[in-house]
Amino acid sequence: MTLSQIDIAPLADPEFPPAFTGHPVAAGVDPFAAAIEAARAQSHGAGDLFWSRDTDCAAAALILEPDVALAKAAQMLPLLMVAIGDALGGIGPPNLALTFRWPGTILANGATVGAVRLHVPGPRDPAGIPDHMVVGYALTIEASRNGPAEPGHDLAATALMEEGCGELDRTLIVEAVARHFLSWIDGWTHDGFRAAHQSWTSRADAMGETVDIVLDGVRHSGTMIGLDDAGGALLKTDGRTVLLPLTDAASGADS
Repeated sequence: MTLSQIDIAPLADPEFPPAFTGHPVAAGVDPFAAAIEAARAQSHGAGDLFWSRDTDCAAAALILEPDVALAKAAQMLPLLMVAIGDALGGIGPPNLALTFRWPGTILANGATVGAVRLHVPGPRDPAGIPDHMVVGYALTIEASRNGPAEPGHDLAATALMEEGCGELDRTLIVEAVARHFLSWIDGWTHDGFRAAHQSWTSRADAMGETVDIVLDGVRHSGTMIGLDDAGGALLKTDGRTVLLPLTDAASGADS
């Protein structure tokens, strides 16, 4: 019997906590872009979670309607990163080392495996309360079958399958991330950002090393020394400390 003759059952759709309403998008469609468009059209709102049917990656995006200023609401970006770390730490193999690179890069055993993004419509006024925003992520499960390189060829990028996560699939990951993200949001609502700050910092990549961070087309170079209390990056450059606010990491209306 050949592989083409084997009837492979499709993955079950993920199940989400009651606070989230799932909306699948076809493989090849970016759920982050779909969520942004749905929020812009006002056809969907807070708690609507768009997820991709693609089985080579785990990708989802959540619409939020914050009631706090953007400077605080933008903390959803590192909160989602921490949730991903906890989710994969709980269902992945013990040798999977997940680390974070500011503002939104997820690394597995030192190579990029995914990213988290934040979209805010209109001006990114730190003191303003946005009508809505979208936070989303994408994690590579298996290298594209149509990609140019064999697994392991690109040392800067990896896939969860290459890092020993052969028993994980899209549905397991998307469900786990949703559960952990909701838990972190609840903790953040009641107790603030401190716990997430500590968790993010404990997984920080390149702490104490020289980094290059590009925001709005501008490159910022310096030694990564940590996060400020709001989640912004602190760089030591030419003997002075420079703050890159977390709000600057959000894409805007034209992004």
